[in-house]
Amino acid sequence: MSQQIASNEEFLAQRYGKKGSNTWRYIAALLLLTALPWLIWSAWHHSNPQIRVTLISFQNEQDDSIDITYLIQRRDPSLALNCTLIARDFDKNVVGEVEVAIPSSSQGSLSRNDTIPTRLRAVNASVQRCDAIDLKGK
Repeated sequence: MSQQIASNEEFLAQRYGKKGSNTWRYIAALLLLTALPWLIWSAWHHSNPQIRVTLISFQNEQDDSIDITYLIQRRDPSLALNCTLIARDFDKNVVGEVEVAIPSSSQGSLSRNDTIPTRLRAVNASVQRCDAIDLKGK
């Protein structure tokens, strides 16, 4: 009986290969232990940026300017910001651009209304970007 089991195991080993070691499980566990915390940190970091800008509305009632309303949210309200606002025409060409300096404040979020002067009639406006101003280096 034991000889039949041994020959059966030999047959299975020849047909399917020998049982390997479990080192791949240790490698997978190590990768999981390092990749999972990084994935959690990366997801939190990129979903909660330092500066977030949300366009609320724009009004294009005049031919030479467009009004824009936007919300700025900062994790650190003591950051002074420099925001670039742009206006586009019907063909999506930039027809107006202005940089707005936003001073630091005690509020983490604030709503702003600004006017972008344009060279042609604009049909939309947006906040291209907002960057923190380094006041320590100046």
